[in-house]
Amino acid sequence: MTDHKIKTINVHELKKRMDNDSTLCLIDVREDEEWQEQRIPGALHLQKDTLAGKIATHEPDLEKPIYLHCRGGVRSLTAAGYLMDVGYTNVYSVDGGIAEWAKAGYPVQE
Repeated sequence: MTDHKIKTINVHELKKRMDNDSTLCLIDVREDEEWQEQRIPGALHLQKDTLAGKIATHEPDLEKPIYLHCRGGVRSLTAAGYLMDVGYTNVYSVDGGIAEWAKAGYPVQE
């Protein structure tokens, strides 16, 4: 993996962007069991380990902003690096992941 400068975003800014853009690409990179327990409404589920091979099917535009989240923000950083390695240029990792999202009182599906 190449050493990329990965952009991060907090959950409050993500919520604002989601409210202003119904087509925002938010990807949950957690495992299946985690996804089943709780998820952010509107998020697409592509596990971190399969993301690089599946992303082009879901988002072929290499310049469209993509927001990645996991439980706490570590796996999404790794996943962001994967996407940048395959040519995506506008990738964000959500600081604090779904844990911070839920703590802030934003909606989750269970």
